Amino acid sequence: MTFYKKGANFERSLVKEFWKRGYASLRVAGSGSAPLSLPDIVAMKNGRIIAVECKTCSKESFYLKNSDIDELQEFSEVAGAEPFVAVKFNNVKPKFIPLALLRGKKISRNDTSLTLDSVLGVQQTL
Repeated sequence: MTFYKKGANFERSLVKEFWKRGYASLRVAGSGSAPLSLPDIVAMKNGRIIAVECKTCSKESFYLKNSDIDELQEFSEVAGAEPFVAVKFNNVKPKFIPLALLRGKKISRNDTSLTLDSVLGVQQTL
């Protein structure tokens, strides 16, 4: 599977998960190639806006480019959105990391992170 396909499939799966939890969500066309600061996903509910930059990784860790961080920050400030980076490592559930914690930091598959439900404040019942 190509890197593009793997990333696009991850984005599509997250959009579906946001919808399942009652958030209107969409993949942003051209987010990786547009000259504008656009996230991969925007999700909204009752005035709350979440902007997500998605990354997939087959290695143990990687560095997020400062340009990706800057663009997500810029979009979020203009839109009034909460910025997160969602990372999908092989065989690990997606990790959500608030943008403020990422500048200059390596992202590792063993890092402490949030789940989608914790980002959305959804309570799990046993």
